[in-house]
Amino acid sequence: MTINEIIAEGIVNKLSSILKKKVTVADVNGDVLASTDLSETGKNYEQLKKVIDTSKEIETAGPATKTTLAQGIAIPINYGGDTAGALFIEDNSEEYQHYRNIIGTTAELMIQQNVVIDNFPYKDKIKDNFVFGLLHRKLSVEDSKVREEADLFDINLNRDKVVLIITVEGFWSALFGENSTASEEEKQTALSNYKKKLFQAFSQFFGRLSGCSVSYFGSDTFVVLLDELYSMEGREMVDNIRNRAQELNQLIASQFEKDGYNRLLISIGSFYRGKDGAILAYEEARRALNLGLSIGENKILYHIDDLGMVATLAGGNRKWQDNFVRRLLLKLLSEEYLLETLEKFFDRNMSLTQTSKELSIHRNTLLYRLDKIKKVTGLDPRKFNDAMELKVALILNKVLYLEKATVKQI
Repeated sequence: MTINEIIAEGIVNKLSSILKKKVTVADVNGDVLASTDLSETGKNYEQLKKVIDTSKEIETAGPATKTTLAQGIAIPINYGGDTAGALFIEDNSEEYQHYRNIIGTTAELMIQQNVVIDNFPYKDKIKDNFVFGLLHRKLSVEDSKVREEADLFDINLNRDKVVLIITVEGFWSALFGENSTASEEEKQTALSNYKKKLFQAFSQFFGRLSGCSVSYFGSDTFVVLLDELYSMEGREMVDNIRNRAQELNQLIASQFEKDGYNRLLISIGSFYRGKDGAILAYEEARRALNLGLSIGENKILYHIDDLGMVATLAGGNRKWQDNFVRRLLLKLLSEEYLLETLEKFFDRNMSLTQTSKELSIHRNTLLYRLDKIKKVTGLDPRKFNDAMELKVALILNKVLYLEKATVKQI
């Protein structure tokens, strides 16, 4: 059993949050996998290698150099009778005497938890269903059993989160479209590998994560939950992602084969605190993506604040929106050619010539259709104010349709 970067991050996050000390975790070669000090990652320390080789703890006196540790205690991390890595806590001897006997046990328990989950049949799918239930309000964070299950999946419900939706269109079809004989185990193994790649992408983007959960919701869609960093507030994390959207987009795209998908779509919700914060952020991220696609916006990253006036209307009362759409479009919805005419008319900036050419109809036929739309709706699409109302109704109709569509899980 060896420690990987994900397990190491978990150990560092857990112990640093409890002890409020600098924590470092190394693999069996003495190479640092994770640390509260980002600059430590990848370094190799003589004392950590000695701890691993001898399977005995060492008290270090410092001072810290490029190859030696500061004052503190370094202990072996054991699992299944073997040394799986080493753990270092920077502290003075008077302090670490109080907790030296429990830190190794804590690390071993975290490894055991990961092993149990990894060996559980379809454990990733179970976790995906759990996260799906949380974000779609099917599970309550106040339920003690839900909180226990969250702990098992290493999801800290006590920390506020940044939420992103990543849709890799065509990903699933490219992966398994022609392989109808692929087993569930093969599918879950492939998904697990891509989840780890996305974890590494966000770890590289921020330098170090306080906690990160990547779930697959089906329909080529991954959902990422990032715990608020200890060194950066959640709102700042969202701003950071929005300001560096091009960088993040390229980083995520590099995790997938170039010919393995059609289009990459990324959306992010605003940062919300409280027990429903992640749910609100997820709902907003979905709304931003659906709205952006509805109005034909091609963006590197979708956020509700970037979608202008339409976002305000789309974020309003659903009953009002539904009534607004029905009032204006109900009769048009039953005559698809009129609806198509209206959409093409707006897509071509209300140009009669370009619209008639796009629809392959005579200009007079187009005028007849526009007159009929005016008669049916009471609004003339050739007049600015009327056209604006009709355009908003078309957008809301698409948004409402997309939000009512059920996300199909695999």
